[in-house]
Amino acid sequence: MTDKIYVAQTVEALQILQMNWPQIAPHFECDGALLDIYIHNTSIDDWSRIWNFLLRNRSRLLFIIDSEMITPPLTVGEAFNLRRAHAATASYFLGKQRFNCHFFTEQEVEFDLDPRDVTGPADAEQLVGFIRDMGRITGKSVSLTHEGAPLAIIARFDPTSESFIWSPHLP
Repeated sequence: MTDKIYVAQTVEALQILQMNWPQIAPHFECDGALLDIYIHNTSIDDWSRIWNFLLRNRSRLLFIIDSEMITPPLTVGEAFNLRRAHAATASYFLGKQRFNCHFFTEQEVEFDLDPRDVTGPADAEQLVGFIRDMGRITGKSVSLTHEGAPLAIIARFDPTSESFIWSPHLP
């Protein structure tokens, strides 16, 4: 399979970054842990923009309260209110990937995903698209990390420079 080349355009320069599947594939080998997508320093406004994006494709969105599937709330505020008294999970499906959100805190958006759902360059490209969408919607940096380890960064998207960088090329 050939490598996918991503082109990121900024005001100052044109940056070419390369996704090398053989190099990043080990991050998606199953060791029993999930992967996390983090957006730090968020507000309820950031959450609202993300929630509205997810609601645009309701057929891809499941909302589960205490193990029972219900209609997704119309606002993220309602989701947080439900989370105060119940186990709440929103699952967004993109191809075979499932991005789960548990509404832990307004100050941080976190999605988890099963690494077994990323089995090749096309799946990785789909994951990159989701991460980019989240960064563009919030205007904030988005990181893909190992489960529960927000500093163990696998990849990061910077919406200011429109760059997506895979580890080990991160500073």
